[in-house]
Amino acid sequence: MNIGKLDRLLTLQAPVPVVQNDFGEPAPSAWLDVATVAAGIEYKAGGEALQADQLTATQRIIFTIRYHPGVLPTWQLTFEGRTYQITDVAHIGRRRATTLTCYSHG
Repeated sequence: MNIGKLDRLLTLQAPVPVVQNDFGEPAPSAWLDVATVAAGIEYKAGGEALQADQLTATQRIIFTIRYHPGVLPTWQLTFEGRTYQITDVAHIGRRRATTLTCYSHG
């Protein structure tokens, strides 16, 4: 892995466990900032999807970061003011790097 290509900063976020309000309903999802890390970016083909009877654009991006063992596909990340849902986490080599396949909607 070429460390020089990790020239962007992103913030990894983990979901906060669901809590209930006074009426026993689930409270809105909250996210906890876990780490700010340097990353390399590889843009992949985007597409369109039908969500709630509306056509929305999707963008697939692969972020490469230094090895980070705790990242889960249930996490999300923020990069340049946008939020990306992590759909796949893959570790490269023996603790060399972690790739995060993500989607952005909108």
